[in-house]
Amino acid sequence: MARPRLLASLAAAGALAGGLLGACTSDVVVTAPPSGHGGEGGDFVFIDPETTSTTTSTTSQSSTSTLSGYMDPGCMDEPPPLEDYLCDPYAQGNGDCPPGEACHIYVDYPDRPCGQEIYGSFCYPAGAGEQGDACTGGHECAGGFVCVVTGSGTQCVALCNLVGASGCPPGLVCEPIDVKGFGGCL
Repeated sequence: MARPRLLASLAAAGALAGGLLGACTSDVVVTAPPSGHGGEGGDFVFIDPETTSTTTSTTSQSSTSTLSGYMDPGCMDEPPPLEDYLCDPYAQGNGDCPPGEACHIYVDYPDRPCGQEIYGSFCYPAGAGEQGDACTGGHECAGGFVCVVTGSGTQCVALCNLVGASGCPPGLVCEPIDVKGFGGCL
């Protein structure tokens, strides 16, 4: 089952999908940027699907390569995510936020590969949306709820504990969401 995503990631996914439409082949073509536009090329791992052998090739500024079965090497020494919790999202109304505001959670995705995510919470005017109410990623959800993209559309879901008693209504299960350590009742 795919992990529900916070709506903030919806725009990025739409942009990525739009850029990839029409590039639906089994080969990936990598063209190095023109000289003077960053980088000196890089190493790519090639996997020959016929023999399953692996070779490494270094690209140059003017080369074009076709990769069949490209394997992403991942991020080396990936730094831990940063945290910036200004209020307690599980304790709405505890005085962390002014009257009329709720503690909302968020994730700020990095703008570069292998960058650090920032997880946090902040005070913002409380919305009225509760379990299953439609949302667009603004702050339509009430305190203790978060807007996520689900298989049933984009909706407010109750925050829940991933460990121990979840506190979800009967028939719903606490599933991880994009903010590390938090779950949503789905």
